[in-house]
Amino acid sequence: MKKNNKGFTLIELLAVVVILLAISVIALSSIGAAIERNRKRQDDVKIETLRKYAELYYDQHKNTMYENKIYLSDLNLADSELIYANGDPICGYFEVSSNDFVFKEDLSSCHGENINVND
Repeated sequence: MKKNNKGFTLIELLAVVVILLAISVIALSSIGAAIERNRKRQDDVKIETLRKYAELYYDQHKNTMYENKIYLSDLNLADSELIYANGDPICGYFEVSSNDFVFKEDLSSCHGENINVND
C-alpha cells in the first residue's frame, strides 16, 4: 500500500508562521518609526509656519510692541493651527531679537484653555 505524502508537516507550518511573524514585527516597527518621523516633520513645519505668521505680525506691529515677545494668542489663529500632530496644543511665544524669531515653549501661555481637535 502506498502512503500519500503530499501535505505539509506541523513543523513546516509552524516554521512558516514564525517567519511571517518575524517579518511582520520588523515591518510594524519600521512603519511606527516612519510615522513618528513624519509627525516630527509636521510639527517642525507647523512651527516654521507660525514663525512666518510671527514675522508678519512683527512687521505690522513693531512700532507698538512693548516687549520682544510675540505670543501665539496675539496672532489670532484658528485653534486647529495651534495643535501638534499628536493632538497636544502648541503653547508658547516667539522671542524677537535682531529680526531672529526663536520659538519658546511655554505651557502657561495657553491660559488653561483646553484645545481639543475632536470638538
